[in-house]
Amino acid sequence: MNTGKNFGIPREISKSFSFIRMLVVYLVICGAGVCALLASFDILIRKNNKKLTNDICSLVTEKMNNSIRRMTGSAENMAALLSAQDHYDLGELYEILSRDSVASEYVSIGFVDENDHIYASETELKEFEKWGLLDTAGQADPVSISAPYRSGKTGQTVFTMFVDYVYGGGKKGYLFLTYPLKEIQNMAYTESLTVDTEIWLMEADSDNIIQCAGPNKYSMGIWDNALVTFRKPIGSRYQKEYAAWKDKMNAGVKSAGITYRIGDETYTQVYSKIDFMYGWYVVVRIPGSSLSSAIQQFRISVLVFLGILLIATLIMFIVSHKRQIREKKVLENLSIQDPLTQALNRRAFDFTADQYLGYLGKTLKNEASLLFLDVDYFKQVNDRFGHEAGDRILREFSAALREIFGQEGYISRYGGDEFVVLVRNGDRDTISGQLELLRKKAAEIKPCDDPEAYRDFVLTFSCGGAVFPTDAQDLKSLEAGADSALYLVKENGRDGFGWYEKGK
Repeated sequence: MNTGKNFGIPREISKSFSFIRMLVVYLVICGAGVCALLASFDILIRKNNKKLTNDICSLVTEKMNNSIRRMTGSAENMAALLSAQDHYDLGELYEILSRDSVASEYVSIGFVDENDHIYASETELKEFEKWGLLDTAGQADPVSISAPYRSGKTGQTVFTMFVDYVYGGGKKGYLFLTYPLKEIQNMAYTESLTVDTEIWLMEADSDNIIQCAGPNKYSMGIWDNALVTFRKPIGSRYQKEYAAWKDKMNAGVKSAGITYRIGDETYTQVYSKIDFMYGWYVVVRIPGSSLSSAIQQFRISVLVFLGILLIATLIMFIVSHKRQIREKKVLENLSIQDPLTQALNRRAFDFTADQYLGYLGKTLKNEASLLFLDVDYFKQVNDRFGHEAGDRILREFSAALREIFGQEGYISRYGGDEFVVLVRNGDRDTISGQLELLRKKAAEIKPCDDPEAYRDFVLTFSCGGAVFPTDAQDLKSLEAGADSALYLVKENGRDGFGWYEKGK
């Protein structure tokens, strides 16, 4: 892994210029888009009702897509952050995150592991079965979104977003977040539209529709059926036109419009495809009598919205770039193994251990143990057999540590012949047994392949341990306790291990 030492000033300057160029291109494109939109609005005002309604529908759809895009971006960032931490216990992580989700914008959060085991509440488990949400999870690449459904937890209409997630040393599962549909319904409602403008979400296969905006604001979120709401009232004269309009939707055509009459009023009705909710469309219906007064106010509202969106996107773009730089530096500085032993280096270990102890401090459920280990008389090994033999011993001793503690701990070469292990439990008897096994394995390690040369050689080690939070409540104090215990073992002749006891 690159530590960052090979990056020279010219490359950094090149990256800065690349970012500036990309930023300039982005601003030029956005500026050109805004200018084009202004010109388009002037043309649209003179267009017929169908064209006007089509553009309104497209803009509403874009707003919804932006809302969903923001949610997917947030979900992907969360999944990436959690994947980087490489958690092994999804159940414990789910308990932590579900408590923290009370004040969040999403309704619930959970996980699906590689065996399709679901970490969620009982209510959500029933919803997974009822709505076939595991099938939706399997479509994530890297994100998939379910069709809206009625939440048994809140009673409101929601949808669930699944994101690819890596845990437990490379296992693949899914992080899921359930959002209220109101998050994107609100994006459809714009006060500058006439009160007669109706906006619906429609599923092509079932003809189910959900009202997002209309004359009666209290009807937002109500489920209905398009055959009853749209087709039945128009009468026989426009049935063929309606059937052709619906056939285009079923065929996946991105957008189509229809004009028909109900009584004395002419309506223009247009649908537009939602990119992130497969099979779902935005349907806008506007009476002709309202179009001329609505478009001017809508024009101003859209421009304000785009201006705010442009500023917000620009800020997010810059912040995201700076964050990527910071995260890259953190990874370069921290996520580095010791090249000889393949154990974590000291800085990476301190970061990882501090994060883990922080989690334990919050849960107040488990203990952890910190072990300091020294290879006994390592200098004499180097003097007698050579540095190559010393390197061999360190590699094999590190391999023995990984074999015994690798599944339940973090292992680091702290420097020279000193190793440190953070074990994710505080059972002294269990760890003492593991150290006895390590002692046997250490005795099997030889500095070279010549039996005559190492005939009287036996590798031993000294170890001191301390328990969190019994002996200390932070990493620095825990290390001090383990080091103190190690010192006593050395004072008593090495080749042993002991636990920290306060006052000694």
